[in-house]
Amino acid sequence: MAPNYNRAKEIYDYVKKTNYDVAAKYYGISKETIKRSCREFRRLDNDIDINVKDKKSVITKKSLLKSIEEKYSNSELQSIANGARISNDKPEVPKVSFKGENYKFGYMTDLHCGSIFFIEDWFNAAISEMKKQKVNSVMISGDITEGMNNRPGHIYELNKIGYEAQREYAVNLFKKIDSVPLYFIDGNHDRWFIKSNGALIVKDICKELTNGHYLGHDVGEVLINGCKIMLWHGEDGSSYATSYRVQKIVESISGGEKPNVLLCGHTHKQINMFERNIHCFSGGCLQRQSSWMRGKRLPAHCGYWIITLTINNSCVVKISSTWYPFY
Repeated sequence: MAPNYNRAKEIYDYVKKTNYDVAAKYYGISKETIKRSCREFRRLDNDIDINVKDKKSVITKKSLLKSIEEKYSNSELQSIANGARISNDKPEVPKVSFKGENYKFGYMTDLHCGSIFFIEDWFNAAISEMKKQKVNSVMISGDITEGMNNRPGHIYELNKIGYEAQREYAVNLFKKIDSVPLYFIDGNHDRWFIKSNGALIVKDICKELTNGHYLGHDVGEVLINGCKIMLWHGEDGSSYATSYRVQKIVESISGGEKPNVLLCGHTHKQINMFERNIHCFSGGCLQRQSSWMRGKRLPAHCGYWIITLTINNSCVVKISSTWYPFY
């Protein structure tokens, strides 16, 4: 090792046995220099993380790697090495097997339950058509609830105030769809409750639904006969062109994580495009243009999708989609 490493290690070991003040007096240097030497040793060694002041136990790199190895599978470790995101609280990806040639699902997003701009009649019309079309499931990519106090004056745009009121309202709405699985992620408005008091409102909504499945924060996945459907929300804003945001999302997904189908919420825009071999759908909303959106000159594309996939060998070999607009 380099001399500066040996010197830093010597000081570090002495501090472990004593403390910063004793070490400073022993070596005839300032207390800050002693602390700097200890930080330098930890940086150079990169094998020990210890708080010498509190004399906590030593954590070696070997033990740390072992704990990581025990937590993840080989494929997940390889994904981590390649830069993939592995979240401890990410729910297990549902794996759905179905018999038949086609898989049909309804797709809605950005309801904002609790907002005066949410239109319950639109929701009822959507689920009525989905039942009529005999969809196999319904996907919802975030902002199920409105949250509270996201901006000045927001409280005056609510007709359901508080966590319990918005949760119960959403639960009662989705109980109307009791015959097929419902797949949810949360969005930025839902996460107001997390940021304010730690409440996972979308996860709690799913717990009260016998057919509700919570897929995670902002991003979630469902596997349909090996075909990956990814739900995405985000916290970015609208782009100058409707297609631009979807293109940038697709560009940000690494090759090993690419879905077959991408369902995007958040911007209240509707579009269907094919990019990097991904079938992309931006889902619009079931909330009419809010005062905030009007002030920002942002249009709202109100409506929902019904999408039919023909899947073979985990690939989408044919896809058809219908957009149902509200005016």
